[in-house]
Amino acid sequence: LNATISEWTGMGDSYAAGLGAGNQIQAFDATCLRHDGAYPVLLNGHLQPRPSKFNLVARSGDNFRTIIQKQLQPAYLRPAWGDRPEFVSLSMGGNDIGFKELVTRCIYSIPNPMDPFMECDGECDDALARSQRLVNSPDFVNHAISVIIATLRQGTRRHGRSFKIYVTGYAQFFNEQTTQCNGVNFRPDFLKKILKAKQYLTVETGQELNRLARDLNAELKEAVMKASLGAPGRVFFIDYDRQFHGHRLCDRVEPNPNDAETWFFTYGAN
Repeated sequence: LNATISEWTGMGDSYAAGLGAGNQIQAFDATCLRHDGAYPVLLNGHLQPRPSKFNLVARSGDNFRTIIQKQLQPAYLRPAWGDRPEFVSLSMGGNDIGFKELVTRCIYSIPNPMDPFMECDGECDDALARSQRLVNSPDFVNHAISVIIATLRQGTRRHGRSFKIYVTGYAQFFNEQTTQCNGVNFRPDFLKKILKAKQYLTVETGQELNRLARDLNAELKEAVMKASLGAPGRVFFIDYDRQFHGHRLCDRVEPNPNDAETWFFTYGAN
């Protein structure tokens, strides 16, 4: 990044919106769910000198299609994508492989409400298999490239050919070297009282979820590589997974929702 940034924009899904991190920026916004602990907000606070304009347009739940439709907005719509941002950060792909379903079924152990018996048997395995198929599909990389190219075109029109994109990856969820979570799940307390069947966070489940995160990063990195062939030096992939070492779920005794050293939020966290 240049020493002085005048304007930049944070785009993407709930990872960029900061769902659960700090306080909600717009109190009555039930759609975007942007929080003041989101990583683009934190990054903006560390840039020196402070940029004169920062735009956060990330929306929790957005996928490839809705990022293009709802975040690459003209200035007369709100929130504006920006007047002349010099770069964007972009988190994408999780919702396109069923991230919400994975978290719901495999981590929080919340059964499908359409299941008349309200049990979780096999639901995590089904969600993992579906996500693996989606991330391995050639469509995934192609759709990611489409978002990058659309963003690159808009940025070039606004700022010129020095406009850059930083695509951020995803961190692996678990310490898969420990068995201390084999008998643990993160089901919300209000459901523990009425539901018996549980999805435990076994080593095998943690390994599968971590492998999916690695595969997701690999596909995003491939999309960045292919998209950057026509724009050398302007599109980058940021892999921050190593920074999460020691801060994953099951690194310490679980469940402990208020452990400040665990960088994934769970139900009940303050």
